[in-house]
Amino acid sequence: MSISSINYGSSVLGAQIRNINQQLTDLSTQLSTGKLSQSYSGMGTNEGFAIASRAQLSNIAAYTDTITNVNVNINLANTALQSLTTIRNTVQTGSAGTSQDLNVNGQTVAQNTAAAQFGSMVGVLNTQSGNRYLFSGTAYNTQSVADAGDIINGTTTQAGLKTVMAERQAADLGTNGMGRLVQSTLPSGAIQVQEDSPTSPFGLKIAAVSSTLTGATVTGPSGSPVAFSVNLNGVNPSNGDKLSVKFTLPDGSTEQIDLTASTATPTPVGSFAIDPGNPNVIPPVPSNPAVTSANLNTALNTAITKLANTSLVAASAVAAGDNFFNTAGSATANAAGTGNLSSYTSTTGTGSVALQDSALAAASATTSLDSSATPHLNGAVLNALANAPTGTTLTITGASGAHTITFDPTVTTVTTAGGNTTIGLASGSAAKMSDILNAVATAAGVPSANVTLSASGNIQIATGTGTDVAVTGGAAATALGLSSVTRGSVASTPPITGSTVLSGTATTGGPEVLSTAFQAGSAGPPVVNPDTITVNGQTLTFVASGASGPNQINVTDNVTTLLGKIDQLTGTTKPSTIHGGVITINTDDPGSLNITSSNSTAFAALGFTTSPVTAAKAPLRVGSSPLGSATTLVNGSANTVKWYTGNDGPGSARSTAVARVDDSVTVQYGAQADENAIRTQLQAIAVFGTFSTSPTGQYSGAQVAALSLRTTQALTPQAGQQKIEDIQTDIAMAQNTMKDASTRQTQAKAQLQNIVDQAESASPDQVASEILSLQNALQASYQTTANLAQLSLVKYL
Repeated sequence: MSISSINYGSSVLGAQIRNINQQLTDLSTQLSTGKLSQSYSGMGTNEGFAIASRAQLSNIAAYTDTITNVNVNINLANTALQSLTTIRNTVQTGSAGTSQDLNVNGQTVAQNTAAAQFGSMVGVLNTQSGNRYLFSGTAYNTQSVADAGDIINGTTTQAGLKTVMAERQAADLGTNGMGRLVQSTLPSGAIQVQEDSPTSPFGLKIAAVSSTLTGATVTGPSGSPVAFSVNLNGVNPSNGDKLSVKFTLPDGSTEQIDLTASTATPTPVGSFAIDPGNPNVIPPVPSNPAVTSANLNTALNTAITKLANTSLVAASAVAAGDNFFNTAGSATANAAGTGNLSSYTSTTGTGSVALQDSALAAASATTSLDSSATPHLNGAVLNALANAPTGTTLTITGASGAHTITFDPTVTTVTTAGGNTTIGLASGSAAKMSDILNAVATAAGVPSANVTLSASGNIQIATGTGTDVAVTGGAAATALGLSSVTRGSVASTPPITGSTVLSGTATTGGPEVLSTAFQAGSAGPPVVNPDTITVNGQTLTFVASGASGPNQINVTDNVTTLLGKIDQLTGTTKPSTIHGGVITINTDDPGSLNITSSNSTAFAALGFTTSPVTAAKAPLRVGSSPLGSATTLVNGSANTVKWYTGNDGPGSARSTAVARVDDSVTVQYGAQADENAIRTQLQAIAVFGTFSTSPTGQYSGAQVAALSLRTTQALTPQAGQQKIEDIQTDIAMAQNTMKDASTRQTQAKAQLQNIVDQAESASPDQVASEILSLQNALQASYQTTANLAQLSLVKYL
């Protein structure tokens, strides 16, 4: 038999030795690298956790880079915003100063400072971080604001702020320099002041008139265009009596003119002279109310001219700045046509009997009621009234209830007590027809002027606007031909007002109602759909009652309520208005304004004769020439510098720059130069620094003073309006969010790294111990191998 040799390499012992040797090699590698293995397969069962942890560590590293970059942008933006605050405070301090000394260019030192600060502000708003403009929103590759010189002075093809201000000033002052007001004397002798156009946005607008002038009649403000009148009625006012007129200016501010009647010589400023006449000549010349009225006319003209050339000029500059810088706009309706309203108004009733005197002539107020006088009231009428021997009674019910007029054939006097009158018809009576007229007026509670005799002798009774006049039938009523007079719903022609009701029937003492009205619809049959007004795609529905929310309105509501509902739907920050019968819809976003109605006839009764209602987009320019008689503002984007050149799309400015700083955390840190806080500051400083006037003009100092006041107010942060500090707060919150995220990520990073280390790192002590153990095992294996290697068959046997 043959004996095969021992194959050491394939023996179990040899395999064990190789395995131990490989382990020694692996452990040596672990000891030198600190890693369990050089491949994932050798890492063990926890390597899956390590891989996931490495992915999270990679994300954290990316977030850390993002936070670092965003912090750089925010810090630069915050520095810029702090500079804007400093600029604001500097200009505000200057504008609040009292010095109005003008240089040769017609500006103050404070205005020169503002002009320089405007350039600085433009530079700040064009701050870059790398290749990113910080105040351009999403258009971060685009310069935020046009160059300062172009904004103020324009370019060769586009007008700047200076041109827009000059055009607006000419339009606001008007051709006569009186703020688009027309002053005249009416045939009655009354002094009238009227706006030159019902739809013009320019000039002074008459807001209110009040008077303590003795004997004077003040009418208005009313009509379309709005006007007021003052008639002294041939009576001199008393010393100290006052006429006050309040105006609304183009920038929304109000100013009041007070004119005081005065006997002082010389006449004080803000007063008009009461004509003293001339008592020192023979014969003495009495005081002449016509001269006093002329003095009032002159004083009123002077006061309006001064207001127009001082505060109005300043307000015009502010309004022009708003037209140039602000994106807001408005839509102005036409003046509503006449005859669109019905009202419950005074009615005059004419007696059915034409009263005659004893000479068969038409009776007059002086006709006697004494049958023995010549002439006297027709005998048949007197006999009916006297009804001897008892007399007759006429009962009239008016504003203060029922009262009686007693015709007594036994007395000769006329007495009145508590609204009741007794008229004596006995021979020798001093009573006249005028006593009957006055008694009727007293009983009805209406002015004596409301009860008259016509040329034909008919008694006429006008109800007035406060109450009806009810006449109880009987012998006296028949004899005089009197019957009840009731006010009625009649067509009327005054302009619509805020109190005009949108639908329904005019009521006693109530406001006018649209005669072409909106309807609530009906469930039928037949079914009638309710009228609607669609505002920027949102529907406002008319209901009979119980309207709720911004999308419903009662048909019994008025124009003011309607405008409020429309404003809710457009979201405007400037309420819409009605003045002189003309509605103006204000909007913060003229480009999106679109208003239509399912009832075009009722809509037209409000003055909206074209559909849809839209607004001109900014920048706005005076719409026609000559400027002094223009009545519209139009879009001027084609020929006017666009001051803001960054992103102007929808959404908040902060959302124009968004960064993810954690798996579930994003921060918004964008900014735009056209944000309200920044825009209003830039606008106020630009207007103040650009405005100039004649260095020697009569009103120049007052113009600058009025503008300085408005600039100070515009630069004073107002409650409820965005401030520069609010923007800083927003981006500070973003920084705080990132700081919190960074803190969490630092903690997570340590934990994740620990997981990786535990899964992949080799302990030097453990590896050394294992190497020593393997070395001992290997040595023993080698000794055993050596002994086996010396074994022969002989020795084996």
